[in-house]
Amino acid sequence: MTGFEFLFTFYSLLLGLAVANIATDFADMWRERHARMAGTSTVLLGLFILLSVAQQWISFWAGRDTLAMGPTNLLVCIAIAFPYIFASQAMFPARNDDCASLEDYYMAHNRVLLGVLLIPVFVSLAYNLFVGNLMDWPDTSFFVLRIGIPLLLMMFRIRWLHRVGLLLLILTMFVRIYG
Repeated sequence: MTGFEFLFTFYSLLLGLAVANIATDFADMWRERHARMAGTSTVLLGLFILLSVAQQWISFWAGRDTLAMGPTNLLVCIAIAFPYIFASQAMFPARNDDCASLEDYYMAHNRVLLGVLLIPVFVSLAYNLFVGNLMDWPDTSFFVLRIGIPLLLMMFRIRWLHRVGLLLLILTMFVRIYG
């Protein structure tokens, strides 16, 4: 097994935990749909996390010729994956939480959730600057949107604004994945 294969396996396991958490929580949301109203923002946040994880896998695979197992790369993988795992667990209330809807829960906790999801972007930026990967303009515009939209949403607690912002983040991730 090469260093990249070992690192990719470890990173995939970590990112897979976030995907599994969201899939499980979406199933729980469907099961409890009569007891607790689903929330549009919660579903959009889940989709955004899933697309972000997919984008991370694609980006990591693109670096397969230069990435290898080492302490720095291992710690960067953990630092990028951990926020996705955390957010995928924290975006849904605990079973004993008493909230009327998932939308209410999201609105009460969106600053933490969106703030945590900024960590992978900053870690990725720092790592790429550290290793000398200078970004071209499309990457720069992606990072501006990926950082700017969550910061804007963290400042305002307006439901429709969060829905629009999360939709824009989802669109940004689709463009990043397919662009």
